[in-house]
Amino acid sequence: MTHSIKWIFTTSHKPNKEQIDKAYKLSKEYKSKYRNRRHIRDIDKENGMFIVERDFTVKFADKNSEIFYHPSISKIRYNNYESSENDYLIKTIDATPEATVLDLTMGLGSEALFMANYVKEVTGVEASFPLYLVVKEGLNNYNFKQEWMKKASKKIKIINDNYKNILMNIEDNSYDVVYCDPMFENPQMKSSPLNSIRQLAVYDKISQEDFEHMVRIAKKRVVIKARENDSLWDKFTFDEKVGSKNSGVYFGVIKIK
Repeated sequence: MTHSIKWIFTTSHKPNKEQIDKAYKLSKEYKSKYRNRRHIRDIDKENGMFIVERDFTVKFADKNSEIFYHPSISKIRYNNYESSENDYLIKTIDATPEATVLDLTMGLGSEALFMANYVKEVTGVEASFPLYLVVKEGLNNYNFKQEWMKKASKKIKIINDNYKNILMNIEDNSYDVVYCDPMFENPQMKSSPLNSIRQLAVYDKISQEDFEHMVRIAKKRVVIKARENDSLWDKFTFDEKVGSKNSGVYFGVIKIK
């Protein structure tokens, strides 16, 4: 994706040479600006900047929030699934070791990491450049403590683009599963792990054309996640709809004939 914003790349305080080199390299790669951390101004903080940390992950910070990579609830979901073999996402994508998954709305990547442990490969799409870069550098540099996370992170590819653009340019039957988890129309704001990214996320709704492309691209299944009271359920017909009444989150499944 082409970016019109000239981002600021810098480092954490008292950086080593390797951090400085990486921040400078990223600034050139993304046609942006490198600035020594000691010379950061208030305007840089207001507009947003990428900070190369000592472990070489990248944090995004602006006046409203800080976004950093963390495997988040993927560890909890993995532990629950390994003990119970029950998870709506893994069930609805019908995960197999040979499956390829296109995750159209990657966000901070916790679901992509979780899915990647049970499939051959996950290709994640993220329209927000700050989220894309934080997750990309996180997957490459985060010090995963668990072996399954290390292996799963190597099976993820990430693309910075709007899924609406991506869908139009993918050939028929390219992925076994197409998964889409758009930002909920009626989110629960209280204690949500997504609150930190809401101002950076893209809120495009799934159109009929998008839906048809998903079905065209998928070999086996299309899975869309939404809250019970989102309008998506009135717009499209699914073969299955499974989820939790307690959370109000459901997965709609289209099985490709």
